[in-house]
Amino acid sequence: MRFVADDQSLISEERLARAYVAGPDEAPTFGRTLMSGDQIVVERSEDASGSFSIPWPIPDHGDWLLATTSLMERERPYHLEVELARGLVFRLRDQLAAWETLGLRTTEKLLQGVRDATRSFSRAAVSQTVDPASAAVRARTALKIAADTACLLADLYSEQALSIRMPEGQRLTTLLGVRLNDKAPRGAKAKTISETFNLAAISCGWGVVEPSEGRRDWTATDKLIDWARSTGMRTCLGPLLEFDEKRLPDWAYLWEGDVETLTSLMLGHIRTVVQRYRGKVQLWNVASKINRDRILSLTDEQRLQIVASAVRLVRQLDPSTPVVVGVEQPWGEYRAKRQTELAPIDFADALERADLGIAGFELEMNIGYRPFGSELRNPLAMSRLVDLWNLRLESPLMLTLAFPSSAIDDPSADPRMEVIAARYEDKLLSPTFQAEWARRRLPMLIAKNAVQVVVWSQLSDSGPHAFPNAGLYDRNKAQKPIVDVMSDLRKRLLS
Repeated sequence: MRFVADDQSLISEERLARAYVAGPDEAPTFGRTLMSGDQIVVERSEDASGSFSIPWPIPDHGDWLLATTSLMERERPYHLEVELARGLVFRLRDQLAAWETLGLRTTEKLLQGVRDATRSFSRAAVSQTVDPASAAVRARTALKIAADTACLLADLYSEQALSIRMPEGQRLTTLLGVRLNDKAPRGAKAKTISETFNLAAISCGWGVVEPSEGRRDWTATDKLIDWARSTGMRTCLGPLLEFDEKRLPDWAYLWEGDVETLTSLMLGHIRTVVQRYRGKVQLWNVASKINRDRILSLTDEQRLQIVASAVRLVRQLDPSTPVVVGVEQPWGEYRAKRQTELAPIDFADALERADLGIAGFELEMNIGYRPFGSELRNPLAMSRLVDLWNLRLESPLMLTLAFPSSAIDDPSADPRMEVIAARYEDKLLSPTFQAEWARRRLPMLIAKNAVQVVVWSQLSDSGPHAFPNAGLYDRNKAQKPIVDVMSDLRKRLLS
């Protein structure tokens, strides 16, 4: 595929590195995107049609990963701005029609937005061959209107879906949680957290508990669990196994390639943790990032076998407590740059078919980060992802979320993680923007029947943490506006 863009200043190497083509199932396909002269060229081993996705700036929204409709390969280049507008307008109209079929009550403002976006795109489409510059201007107008209208549609869906699920003032039983750092909250922060959230997520990874072989340190985990129990919050313990080279004990690499020994060691960790804390937790997060490859030289099949064995062991030791297993990057962006056999949902599907007694699956939707996060997207894309997982698996979902409040350097964060959201409009990326994103996106996700747990990935930006500037509290331990958003959400919607 080939594309030409009117505004060449937006075609950076960094943007091209994040671009890809997806198939009919919206799963990325392996390939590369590069500049050849003034054209964007997409090279793939496949020659089937597909939709082209690239991060693109939309005023007041930041960089959204936008996708064209399905396009065939051809020598003649497509007009990029026009095709991106076509894709966004199509998806807006398609989602509106689907929700109207389910009973969504529209408003004149929403319908006018759809009409205006369609009109601007149509004018761009018919003028692209005779006046490409004018077509680009009209396409950008269509993108802005469609983006505003998509957000309005998502808000309308949230409001009406929640009203159906909450008749006569009833509250949802959805769990709203936060992942604690390595120390329990104290003072006013402790009170705020316990009143805002009804679930405390506490890590208990192999590398944290057993940094030296055979020597386990339970001090931090004991204190966090005791604190959560003292507040009346439910506790999700885990992930017990995290397939991340930075979260595994260093000594585990002595056994790299020895699958039998690694399995035995990992199951030994699982057994010890469950025996110590059963009866004190309400949810086991047995394994996360199970779709990340190149960890301890384990193949996809070997990771699946280890996770299946871990789930069986937990169910054997504590049959009454629910178990979840998680994947990261549920859209599978990494597959555009690495050839992998299984998509994220395929890992979950394989475990579901094994009938292990898994209560649900965790989707790590850490928005605005790379290389181990997901792109900032149209809210309707987030809705479609949840619906896809629910349709295929028919299992409850636990969503783990993060979103940055700043693009500035964060020295205490995982150095591998880079903030990419709103990179080209840094003024948007602020604590206020983070709070606004949560205010509009979380109700839409909670409104879905399949979503039973929502966890914010990070409590604080002080001390070691994974995601730069994603905490509810900044590095100076000051509360961010997002805490008020979470508190209001709990009071209005949740029991």
